[in-house]
Amino acid sequence: MRTTLFIIICTLAMNLQAKIVIDERKIEPAIIEVLYKRIKVMDTLLVDTDFKTDFLTLMAGKNSSAFYQANLKTHDSIGNRNFEYEMAIWKDKEARKRMASYEVEALFKNFPKGKITNHTRHSLISWIYEEEWEKPIWEITDSTSTIGGYECMLAVSDYRGRRWYAWFTPEIAISEGPWKLCGLPGLILEARDEKNHYQYSAMTIKLNPNRDVEYFNYSDRWKTDRITSLKARRKYLQENVKNMILAAGTYGIDPKKIKPDKEDKSKPRPHRNYDFEETDYPHEPKFAWEE
Repeated sequence: MRTTLFIIICTLAMNLQAKIVIDERKIEPAIIEVLYKRIKVMDTLLVDTDFKTDFLTLMAGKNSSAFYQANLKTHDSIGNRNFEYEMAIWKDKEARKRMASYEVEALFKNFPKGKITNHTRHSLISWIYEEEWEKPIWEITDSTSTIGGYECMLAVSDYRGRRWYAWFTPEIAISEGPWKLCGLPGLILEARDEKNHYQYSAMTIKLNPNRDVEYFNYSDRWKTDRITSLKARRKYLQENVKNMILAAGTYGIDPKKIKPDKEDKSKPRPHRNYDFEETDYPHEPKFAWEE
């Protein structure tokens, strides 16, 4: 009964966030569908306590793939509800407590051919940009592990400003994975960066899901490039936290006295050093007010 209630609440929330489809097209039949859980640290001084969780879908075909937040598409092409995904998302009680706020995030590998198309929403603007499809260069190690019943191998790559560790399984010979991580002789089941600021783990895997890899666009978007988008997103985050500090006066707190203090966690504090999966763009390692 409680599980059913969670599904109803989840569905209502998703319907409230419905988008107007401007462009939606089938690319090719999907050969695998994977639901990943992502944990991202919001404050690098509080790695163990200040993090958010969200869920993303990988829909991959033989030549292309789509990776997007699971709540962006909860129906298939003929309108059938995806109860399995809704159940997987909402049965994780701890994850529900730390669900990241809703935002649009989607990328399409090898669409158009040889490129990645990225959709993001920040700065109150929806952005779209294409980039060359540059796959990570991996070094496969001798380390092995069993994950979800699959025998896995560990690979390491320095990619887009971070060192990534990925566990992949040759038992599923599909060269895909979460986000832009791919190019291994098997599906990536788990991945994390060296500092554990980003962690991905596969929750459900469905082979030959009888669905399509689809390109979709749910709103008008501002065309840009990767670096410009990352810099704008960084600036928005910086200004947003500045405004949070200034607004502290509303609660009787002197904004000048707000200093990050990892010893006294009761003090109000801005997020520090939060960054994205890719950090290879021009920006200061710390926000301006942290000096």
